[in-house]
Amino acid sequence: MIKEKYILKNREINLSISGGEISSVIKKDITQSACRVYDQGFIGVAGKLGEADPELMEQAVENLKLQIPYEAQATAGKVRREDLAAQAMDTDRLLAENPDAPTSAAENLNTQSFTVENPQSFLKEVQEVLEILKKEYPQLIFGNKVRLSQLSRHLCNDAGTDLFFSDRLVSWELLVKHTQSINVFDDFLACAVRSFNRQAFLKEAREHLDAFLNPISLPDPDSSQTPSPKGRLLPVILSPMALGGFLVENLDALAFGHGTSFFNGKLGQKLFDEKFSFYVDRSSDSLGTAFFDAEGSTCENDRNYLIKDGVLQKPFADKKLAKEFGYENTATADGAYDSVPSNTDTCFTVESSGRTLRELIGERDGIYISVMSGGDFTSEGNFASPVQTAFLYRGGKLVGRLPEFHISGNIYDIFGANFVGVSCDKAYEGEFKLVVNMKVG
Repeated sequence: MIKEKYILKNREINLSISGGEISSVIKKDITQSACRVYDQGFIGVAGKLGEADPELMEQAVENLKLQIPYEAQATAGKVRREDLAAQAMDTDRLLAENPDAPTSAAENLNTQSFTVENPQSFLKEVQEVLEILKKEYPQLIFGNKVRLSQLSRHLCNDAGTDLFFSDRLVSWELLVKHTQSINVFDDFLACAVRSFNRQAFLKEAREHLDAFLNPISLPDPDSSQTPSPKGRLLPVILSPMALGGFLVENLDALAFGHGTSFFNGKLGQKLFDEKFSFYVDRSSDSLGTAFFDAEGSTCENDRNYLIKDGVLQKPFADKKLAKEFGYENTATADGAYDSVPSNTDTCFTVESSGRTLRELIGERDGIYISVMSGGDFTSEGNFASPVQTAFLYRGGKLVGRLPEFHISGNIYDIFGANFVGVSCDKAYEGEFKLVVNMKVG
């Protein structure tokens, strides 16, 4: 019999924003604990809010009588600790003590060290930034929320496994509405970082909002491209996973195992551009994602490639599906803290191409998508979506707001011949950006 504890902690300051001002402050401090017992192909699970105690473990042992099948072995002999929250706070302090340090030069000035335990500096910073935005953009209304989160995950058992992870996130999620607009909102201003930098955020926000207030026409397609029945194409800039849902849905080991995946029969085949790689990302690049999953599984170098250099390598699977269908365990188990872990569609990304966003676009005009909803993939892999808010990207910056339009493409074109790459810099929103040539109409 192996006994295991899995403890999740989430502390958060959630600021509701209305009319460009803080309207409410919600403080959360939630601890979720689970005890698990593995014995002779079965698992017993018990969970509670709060710290695990001996009584909870006794309940898990008692729940073995339910005979819930779990034929995989508990994770044994893994020990690792990664405290990204502490590292982020150390970085904040160093920057505050050395404001003249040449990190990407002055961009790190005004970097703030925030903690959930002492939220006054966080509240003050958010209030001051909102006041600047309101003063500079009186024709715009800002709402929604800004959050400071500190989270941790701890999994340990008497088979020698002891894994700990923590992270800290500052997340701006502002809805933007023009005072003369009839829409619920017109734009979305977002940023997710470990260490908040006022100057960098305001620089990006001003570029974004100035472009929003400058309506322009759609650019002409690249005249150097040969016309085809699919029409001419334009480079579109999106979040890395904005078009990845079809891949995730069809790379699930359950779909593969039951023969319902779009990619059944294609393992080992080159399906996409050789520059395209898609992987399970449990590295520090993935904000808030632990290096281990809910079963204590990890990836070599914190990555596990499902598609490598355009070749379909494997589906993603937890321990159960890996054992049932003979696939590799890809460290993708998750679920409610008090349930048996199961395969989950989390923490995927497209590999960076090693070039900046400006280098990927080059001398062309690009289209940066800010708000896109209402689109989807068909079962044949065709994608189409209306785009509500987008900007012209020219010369390394956003220069104007485009009228509404729609984009379309096929999965084999999107990540095949029309795939440009993923930036190596986080030019906007605190994330790498995907560039794909797509039909714009």
